[in-house]
Amino acid sequence: MSEWSDFLRQIEDAERKLGNPQEIWFRGQSNESWGLTPSLLRYSDWQLKEKDLFREFQKTASVLFDKRNSDWEILFDMQHYWIPTRLLDWTTVLGVAVAFVIFDDLTDTDSAVYLLDPISLNKIIGRDIIDIPEDRNFNYTEIYWDNRPFRADKPIAIRPSFQSKRIQAQKGVFTVHGQIAEGLEITASQCIEKVILKKGAKQEAIQFLKWANLDEYTIYPDIIGMARHIKRKILE
Repeated sequence: MSEWSDFLRQIEDAERKLGNPQEIWFRGQSNESWGLTPSLLRYSDWQLKEKDLFREFQKTASVLFDKRNSDWEILFDMQHYWIPTRLLDWTTVLGVAVAFVIFDDLTDTDSAVYLLDPISLNKIIGRDIIDIPEDRNFNYTEIYWDNRPFRADKPIAIRPSFQSKRIQAQKGVFTVHGQIAEGLEITASQCIEKVILKKGAKQEAIQFLKWANLDEYTIYPDIIGMARHIKRKILE
């Protein structure tokens, strides 16, 4: 059995360990040693930095973007442009998670794909996956800055409206972390399975992505993704 075939078998095993849930989300990470901690929470005093980052982005981006309908949409823009947030990106498509690993160019390193049962995760607040921004009672700044109408300590699964082509192309969904700074693999271990994508499997993974028509431009449908795709196609 090839290492790629073994990886796919382990994905099936992980799904069974989660109880074959109704919905599964995937996250690919280039280095298998990395945990599931959002970029913002890796900073000291991140609660204060979060407000400063949000307000500065909101003020500055207002001249570049159409008016957003909610604070969540501003937060999704911040995540899109690599400003640290309390969000973690997930996808409903395994191939997209594998693409995130491969396109980071760390083919000499063992990587990981995480599987998440989002419905089980949200049982901690007695809710299904929360649709954003349709759920008007789930307001970003009120909940995560003011702790109203409740204090969100653990991560919660949210499903955004497709405000950008990138989110749509990636079948993007998110977990939003609360006040506990530990990684999702610690705070919600019962909802998570981790599968190692060994470096020896990555050449077959690249071929799989080619067959599936998953390249930088299909999952990053903007000028940056197009440029990366052209570079890889011609030079590699």
